Amino acid sequence: MFNMSLEEADVWNYLVKNKTATAAEVVKHCDVSIEFAQSCIDRIGTPREVFEREAMQAKPTRVQTLETAINLTAGDRNKAYGPPHGNLSDCALLWDAYLAIRKGAQIDAEAVAWMNVLQKIARSAQPGYHPDNYTDAAAYSAIAGECRQIEIEEDK
Repeated sequence: MFNMSLEEADVWNYLVKNKTATAAEVVKHCDVSIEFAQSCIDRIGTPREVFEREAMQAKPTRVQTLETAINLTAGDRNKAYGPPHGNLSDCALLWDAYLAIRKGAQIDAEAVAWMNVLQKIARSAQPGYHPDNYTDAAAYSAIAGECRQIEIEEDK
């Protein structure tokens, strides 16, 4: 039988009930040092990410999607591109210019692809280097070409 102190037992019981708890949360609920709490967490053997993934999979798809969107728009994307309003305003200026040269033509699949390229251009005007902007812009450009080809073939 494994002997553990009352402090360890208290921490383990808390961690069994709260698998994704941080060391700070353990400290708050178990009245132990941060070092002791982290040492217990490190000895669990299962990374916190596994428990978080399991908890996420138990949620309905709509909740997972919304939580992912919140994490992206309030986290990495917000850090990379700033608040959405500014970036989308830049994008709107580019779209206005593009639509003006189309002279009122209906928006078709090719135009949507080009407008997505413009969105990537607006994003890449922000500080930092984000390779996915260039990859996505190249992909949308190729998609625009394919859409044009399909539209020409359909008009024949």
